[in-house]
Amino acid sequence: MTQAADMQFHGGLGNKPVLRVLRQNMRLMLVVFLLCALAGFGVLMLLTPSYTATATVAIAPAASNPLAQDGPPPMAGQDDDLPATQAAQMASRDVAASVLQQIPPLPAAPAFSLPDFLCAHGLAMACAAPVANDPASRQQAAVDRFLKSLSVLPELHSRVLDVSVTAPNGARAAQLADAVVATYQRLDLAQQTQNVNGVAAWLDARTGQLRQNWLDAVTAANSYSVSHGLTNAEQGTGPSPLIDAQIANMAGSLSAAQGNLAVADARAAALADAARHGDSSALLSLPDQPILVAAAAQLMQLESQRKQLAAEFGPDYPKIQALDQQIAQTRATMGGQTGSALSSINETKISSEAEVDQLTANLNVLKAQDASQSAQEAQYRSLNDEAVSARSVYETFLEDENAVVDRAELLQPPVMFVSHAGIPLLPTFPNKIKLGLAILVLALVAAVAAAFIRDHFSEGFEQADDLRANVDEPLLAALPFIARAPRDAIARHVLDAPFSRTSEAVRGVAAKLSLLAANDATPRAILVSSAGAIEGKTTLALWLAMAMRQGGHAVLVIDCDHRRGTMMQHMAGTVSHPGLTDYIAGNAEAAALIQRDAATGIDFIAAGPTTSRAFGPDEIARLRALVDDMKRSYQMIVIDSPPLLAMTDGFVHASIADQTVFVCRWQRTSRQAVLASLERLRAYGAQVAGVVVTMVDQGAALQFSGEYGRRERQLITRLYGS
Repeated sequence: MTQAADMQFHGGLGNKPVLRVLRQNMRLMLVVFLLCALAGFGVLMLLTPSYTATATVAIAPAASNPLAQDGPPPMAGQDDDLPATQAAQMASRDVAASVLQQIPPLPAAPAFSLPDFLCAHGLAMACAAPVANDPASRQQAAVDRFLKSLSVLPELHSRVLDVSVTAPNGARAAQLADAVVATYQRLDLAQQTQNVNGVAAWLDARTGQLRQNWLDAVTAANSYSVSHGLTNAEQGTGPSPLIDAQIANMAGSLSAAQGNLAVADARAAALADAARHGDSSALLSLPDQPILVAAAAQLMQLESQRKQLAAEFGPDYPKIQALDQQIAQTRATMGGQTGSALSSINETKISSEAEVDQLTANLNVLKAQDASQSAQEAQYRSLNDEAVSARSVYETFLEDENAVVDRAELLQPPVMFVSHAGIPLLPTFPNKIKLGLAILVLALVAAVAAAFIRDHFSEGFEQADDLRANVDEPLLAALPFIARAPRDAIARHVLDAPFSRTSEAVRGVAAKLSLLAANDATPRAILVSSAGAIEGKTTLALWLAMAMRQGGHAVLVIDCDHRRGTMMQHMAGTVSHPGLTDYIAGNAEAAALIQRDAATGIDFIAAGPTTSRAFGPDEIARLRALVDDMKRSYQMIVIDSPPLLAMTDGFVHASIADQTVFVCRWQRTSRQAVLASLERLRAYGAQVAGVVVTMVDQGAALQFSGEYGRRERQLITRLYGS
């Protein structure tokens, strides 16, 4: 065999502890998996379905607050906290209570409660604490239940909120989700309206008070003016008494009159100079004398034409003479108009001088009057200033009141619907597909965990390496567990199924016992013993006898378990027939003890009546003599021993037998019991031939006994051929 083939062969037969544990505990895993799966699916079927509907809303801009005043920008982080704040306000108890007033909770269906059942049947400790049954307590309990089904979560990095409500049916869940948003909007608008009304009412009262303060201040100022004889009647919004305004007006009028007088002087001088020098162009600057201006313009035009004609035709040209006549007439007209204009300007000048004199006199009178009223006017100014200040405050409050009234019409809720809640068609809980898969996974995990827990806490031997490491005796065989068969059928299994794995293992035990006898052909007495009961030693004793009987050997089976006498349950004998205890007591001869099973042809000696006497030297000698006597007639004597840890009689039988086969049950017989029993057997001189492990699981029998399984046989066939 090549090196690669050798590595593949040994790798295929390598030890796999995890798979071994799973294979050995396959039945336990199946039971645990089915129980967990059935329990999980049963609970899943009992779960009450619930539906979750979600409405999406967006937070309105901050400018929607009608009472917000212009101020510094919001601090960093306030916008980040706004969604969480709105979510907490929307999930408040006030909103929940208002929603439940509109949509009352469904009546609770009666359900079975184990504590209530036990309490009703007299178990006081199972009774729950008394709960208040008044309307307020019931309402608070309903609000608590509703808040548990309500969830308001802000979406990440946005001003969007998801409002989710869980209810027994989809329509109610959608109705409640929309109702939460609508109720929150209504309550917040009502609160905003109340705040606006409160501010408006306060502004109304304050504005009326300020208006009255202003009127009182004006009345006080006027009364003071009248009582002190001041010429300072109300003059609008000006801060000074009337006399000051009169002085200012009089000074202004005087300045205007003086200006008019100066203009008249200037016009008269200009007109006299133009008339004296005959300059018609200077007359064009007198817009208030249109006739004179027109005559001057005509004269200038005629003179221009004459110069042009004289330059072309000479001074004697007839048209020039006609133009000279027109120029003379125009000059005469201008002279007359100039005199009229000078007369008019002189009249204006005289009236302006009179007006200047009059205004100067009036101004002097007002200044004298102002000097005599300076102290009373100072007090009047103070009172007037108070009136002006009161009026300014009143007008400011009046503007604020008008702004509040205007903004109250623009109130809007803090959140707006993005999408209303849709009615879910499928229940949100339970998700039967996901939960079903989870139940299957958990059941599988529980099954695997049960297998490893059983393997970890098992007191018995589970694999051959563990047995060899603790027991200094050879492993003769591992007998598979035979299920679903009557007890009598199990006892006859070697006869009924001669080619089964169990029958092969029993014949292997018989062959190994013969090999261990060193090719000694003399008859042998083989003791089959175990540490405790129900470990398969009696069945193995019968199987060994049947296997040797099939080979043509004379076999005798002796039942030494006189406390129980289990051999009689498998062999067809007479209960009243003498047994081993009769012989030991000296009440029967050896030949009278032997009985034969008609079905198998095996001779056996029953245990006999139960006795409480201990083995003494005489009884041991008689037992030894019986075995020696039976060896003359039988080639093999199989002795069924009582449990070693329950009765000491088994050690007596072991000292007499030629070979002792120790039986331990797979995963059941503890390590301490096996080691203690083997130690005592050696101490009393027993010839322990080896250990047989019984009731091994079918899946673990191959690895435990070292036989080849299906995969190993296929590998060997592929490597070496058929």
